[in-house]
Amino acid sequence: MSSPAWPSSNALWCVLLAAGGSRRLGYPKQLVRDPVRPLMLRAMDAAQAVMPGRVLVVLGAHSLRLRALLARNYAGIPVVKNAGWQDGIAGSLVAGVGAVPREASGVLVLLSDQPDLRAASLQRLVDVWQRRPGQPVAAGYAGDFGVPVILPRRLWPELRSLQGDAGARAILRSAGSRMRIVTMPEAAFDVDTREDRRRVERALR
Repeated sequence: MSSPAWPSSNALWCVLLAAGGSRRLGYPKQLVRDPVRPLMLRAMDAAQAVMPGRVLVVLGAHSLRLRALLARNYAGIPVVKNAGWQDGIAGSLVAGVGAVPREASGVLVLLSDQPDLRAASLQRLVDVWQRRPGQPVAAGYAGDFGVPVILPRRLWPELRSLQGDAGARAILRSAGSRMRIVTMPEAAFDVDTREDRRRVERALR
């Protein structure tokens, strides 16, 4: 894991998880274009618009190609490598959250494969979180909740118990009524299959 020296901040940071191998798709989903800009950069654009200078990326599979893409478009962006990316998303989540400055009060966890999300979507989450920064805030869609999600610092120790493909959902459920949900139907679509890729590249969303 690489962790450059970053400026400390007590503000919210974003952890962009982009370490997956895209097994079902058979092609790095981070590089799928919608139809012009790769999805990983679209996610970066949104995060940087809301949290400029407070975004880090977790890479794993295809790390050389993705690092090169980031270097061309976001020179100096902090990158954390999850060597155990094949074990599932939990390792990437733990590595990313563990790399933000100790003074940070929360992290917004973002994926690279939700092409309908924009900066305005993330800003809505942030606005709700800022009212009560000690409580988690999750996007609500398809009758449930999920990413993007904001995890306050008090929940970070619980992440260490996660394994495999288990994300923060179990931790959020334990938060009970303390968790707030922001309705976000644009977060429902993610890219997993070839049909999803065609949908994105043809701009048919």
